[in-house]
Amino acid sequence: MTKNVTLRINETLLYKARHQAVEEKKSLSRWLSELISRTVDEKNNYSKARQRALKRLKKGFHLGGKPFKREELYDRPFFC
Repeated sequence: MTKNVTLRINETLLYKARHQAVEEKKSLSRWLSELISRTVDEKNNYSKARQRALKRLKKGFHLGGKPFKREELYDRPFFC
């Protein structure tokens, strides 16, 4: 279901937007609708990816091997 929306935009910006829409062979209404939809989808996808990344960081990564003991770290020779 679509709804009509009234916008107030600068005349110069309107001219440029119409030109963009014509270049893509779309009506201004369709061009704006797709632009808004794409922007909302990108924001949503970014939020989901961020949440997945934070979840993985919280869980941590197994990098193999075993954890060092404190003594093992300080017993290694020091080279300058």
